[in-house]
Amino acid sequence: MKKITLLATLIAANLLSFAQEKGKPVIVFNEKNYDFGTVKEEIGKVTHDFVFTNKGDAPLMIQQVTASCGCTTPVWTKEPIAPGAKGTISVTYSAAGRPGPFTKTITVNNNSTENPVMLTIKGAVTPKSISLEQVYPLVFGPIHLKTSTVAIGNVIKGETKTSRFMVLNTTSAPVALSVGNLPKHITATVQPASIQPNSEATIVFTYNTNLVNDWSVRIDPATLIVNNDAAGSKAYVLNVTANISENFSKLTPEERKNAPMVEIITKEVKLGKVKLNGKTSGTIALKNTGASQLMIRRIFSDCNCITFNIGKNGIAAGKTENIKFSVAVGDLVGQKLQTVNIITNSPSTPNSQLRIGWENVQ
Repeated sequence: MKKITLLATLIAANLLSFAQEKGKPVIVFNEKNYDFGTVKEEIGKVTHDFVFTNKGDAPLMIQQVTASCGCTTPVWTKEPIAPGAKGTISVTYSAAGRPGPFTKTITVNNNSTENPVMLTIKGAVTPKSISLEQVYPLVFGPIHLKTSTVAIGNVIKGETKTSRFMVLNTTSAPVALSVGNLPKHITATVQPASIQPNSEATIVFTYNTNLVNDWSVRIDPATLIVNNDAAGSKAYVLNVTANISENFSKLTPEERKNAPMVEIITKEVKLGKVKLNGKTSGTIALKNTGASQLMIRRIFSDCNCITFNIGKNGIAAGKTENIKFSVAVGDLVGQKLQTVNIITNSPSTPNSQLRIGWENVQ
């Protein structure tokens, strides 16, 4: 008896479900996932059509189709799809500038019994080939460069560090190359010094921090001399950049305990109104709250208009010193605010900052 009752219940549920589905559209896709396989980047765009059929007994409407990425563009059938008729979701993926594998989803909002429907496209974009001229876009006469910046990177005071810089001869004749106007702490060797046609060469830059009295970020210009023509190569300027820092990693716990420590008493200096092309001055107060002599390695800002007068003897433990500075305000009206970097031998705060502000007026 129980089995008969259960069977009757199932039949009734199915009939109810059928009754509920009757009079509704039913969307059925031929496929919901598509693999483009390997796609060449230079093709630009690839497209696939997802075809669906309305297998219900009421008109089907695609209300909205959205992609998970702006690189994927869907276009779909806008008019109602009658029962038994077909429609299309056309999906285009932009491969340009996107090398590597990809998987994207497309959400199809509709008025059918399955809402929303999730579609997926995937594939792998192989990067387009790049010419040597594209790799070396910067032109210095017959020589092409990737960049005009020679990056030494971070270097500890007392160390010597090298950096390799690549160049390309794009002409049909050999080119003699050398580097001039170098400061004493930088040397450069071109390997080979005579670069054969359509060939690359390496310039090895050696940076000796023992020969320069500077700290933090430093930029040194140098000239790339082509075919021994120093006068004709004046515009071929390279910038050798390095960040020189102090090595505190070898300090013992006792040395750290007895180290200097900088405290900026003056967090911000407000100079008020200053007439255009005029000059003004001020002071910043620094205190050594540590147990040994505090040495000010360097004080600087992004604006060369501010100069500082730094003493050579440092600041004794427990003492405060006022550092004088002057400002050449320039000829632009308006509020000015400059961040000042203070480099010291304080292991806990080797780089500290404060601000100097003023207003340029007529």
